Amino acid sequence: MEQDLDYRHKLVRRIKPEVEPLFRYLPWLEAKEGQMVSSTYTANDVSTYSIPFPVYDSTLLSFIKEVQKSSLTDKNYVYIYTRHRMKTTEEERAHIENVTITNLEILTGVLSKYILGGMTKGWVWSQAVQDGIFLAILRKFQTLFELWDQPEVKLGKQE
Repeated sequence: MEQDLDYRHKLVRRIKPEVEPLFRYLPWLEAKEGQMVSSTYTANDVSTYSIPFPVYDSTLLSFIKEVQKSSLTDKNYVYIYTRHRMKTTEEERAHIENVTITNLEILTGVLSKYILGGMTKGWVWSQAVQDGIFLAILRKFQTLFELWDQPEVKLGKQE
């Protein structure tokens, strides 16, 4: 039991420095939930001569770059989706809500799906903001860190 607790505390200490810088985006994500944070470039009659392309909010791009710099993305996120039978946004939300310290891979898997998917499908990043997926993931990390990043208690003494 004690070894299990030690492992959980070490896990939090390892992943927390990767996630904490993302918490500064929480107010922005809260304000933008339910809104589109991208548009399609249409100036100079571009649709006549070219394929339309998305223009993203600069804060969204900063968030994406920060996540990409971290070790939070996993190219094998599909296995996490298969293992947990996630197919819809509602199922993602339910799994995010039920994550514990023992299955953090769900948070990184959902985050990976949206971060990596947005690199090939222009609407994915905006959809994750609009649906509150990024917000839910960061809030869950915050909750878990508050719970598990406490000084360890051994034999009734706090160290």
